Amino acid sequence: MANLLHTYTGIADRKDVDAAVALLGSARVTFPGGGYDRPGRAAAFFAALWASPLPHRHDVSNLVVVPGEIPETWTARAHYTRWVFDPGPVLHTLGEYTLVVREPGWAVMDLTVTRTWTTI
Repeated sequence: MANLLHTYTGIADRKDVDAAVALLGSARVTFPGGGYDRPGRAAAFFAALWASPLPHRHDVSNLVVVPGEIPETWTARAHYTRWVFDPGPVLHTLGEYTLVVREPGWAVMDLTVTRTWTTI
């Protein structure tokens, strides 16, 4: 679970749309400003989400993993901070991730991103 969550934040930090589609293309993804729940919509969503040319970095903390509500699933919850480099690091967002994965194969079913605070 930690590997999947950190893989996602690494993808987000690189703004790598193709890698996001490979990891989350068949999942349901929910952000405060949108998301998708059907395959084929991931690329457009992530391209728009990461359209800003400013680099950023996510730091994840307080990871807790528990058995999911559905058999053979696991749920991870974690806090995150998002820093934007403009040109130096500026704290931009405090938020939470909820990630649900299915065994076998550790396929991501759901990613929900919430924002407790943001500068915008």
